[in-house]
Amino acid sequence: MPEVTRTHPANLGIGLEFFIGKPCTFLMVDFGAAVDAKTGPESTIARVVREIADSAEILIKGDLHGSNQIMSFLVAHGNEADTYDGSNSETLAQHIEDKIQAAGTVDGINLASATCVVKTSLDFA
Repeated sequence: MPEVTRTHPANLGIGLEFFIGKPCTFLMVDFGAAVDAKTGPESTIARVVREIADSAEILIKGDLHGSNQIMSFLVAHGNEADTYDGSNSETLAQHIEDKIQAAGTVDGINLASATCVVKTSLDFA
């Protein structure tokens, strides 16, 4: 009788892996101040969501945490370096951070010091 060699599924690693068929990136945005009261359609959270959505498809918008200052997003886009703004080579996270910071003060929240970093672990608490 012929023997079947199994090649799939392959061994799984212990790091973050995606199974949806396209590159994804978890982004963590620190607004630099509590934004739990900034939920209107033209307020701070909506502005940041628009800035992210202009660069990548948002698959998941997380909840606020870290004293209502931090929100995480899963986007359908890798974090490769590219010239997203047409001139500077930077990662997607760096580009989005630049766009958020350039928004300035939105509904009383100064986004000039906001950060956007890649989250490399799903360490749900």
